[in-house]
Amino acid sequence: MRNSLVALGAACILAGCASGGGAPTLQTGPDAEITADGLYKVDNSVMALAWMKPDMDLRPYTAIMIDPVEVAYQTDPGNRRTSRPGDAAGNFALTAPQMEDFKSVFRETIVEALSADDGYEIVDAPGLDVLRISAALIDLIIRVPTQRDGGRGGEVTRSYGEVTLVVDGRDSQSGEIIARVADRRDPTRPNASGMARVDPGMVRNDMRLLFRSWAEILRERLDALREFEAESDQ
Repeated sequence: MRNSLVALGAACILAGCASGGGAPTLQTGPDAEITADGLYKVDNSVMALAWMKPDMDLRPYTAIMIDPVEVAYQTDPGNRRTSRPGDAAGNFALTAPQMEDFKSVFRETIVEALSADDGYEIVDAPGLDVLRISAALIDLIIRVPTQRDGGRGGEVTRSYGEVTLVVDGRDSQSGEIIARVADRRDPTRPNASGMARVDPGMVRNDMRLLFRSWAEILRERLDALREFEAESDQ
């Protein structure tokens, strides 16, 4: 019974509380949704999806190793100059420098959130006390042109695009999966009229704010889980 309560508490902390959806609950029993790698689904997560091991324990981990982020488009992109910003069917490609900046900004925000205020040590190699985090930005849709010309300066859109974040947490030495969360969002921060200007600086800033939001949620959940697990042993 105690293990079940501990697992439920961990599920609540990992997943947060979905607005109006009730308390997060770890699925159990014969009808539980279990991934191929042994994670149990958490219902009513504030993130779109969450899974965890019923016996998850983060107390041994004091350092974090962060893998390079993987990025994948939802459909094969092309910079079609005949398309207009906000085209739901459009998917424009990032240039090579833009892709590197996209990945760099994501990593910077994750490292900053996890290491701030005497947080986790960020390391480059597996170890006994190292949690390995792998993140992927998948199903990327970019609805605004990324290779601009002088005629696009005054255009506006309702959506820059969408992207799904998937984060796996593993033991860095054994590779055992511990938890996974996924969430899909549109980074666009429109004005009062519901529109946003198609400007590279604004798009980059809105994307950075989305990454920071995800990174802060990750740090808050990790801190809360470690504290909860320590209290559960008392």
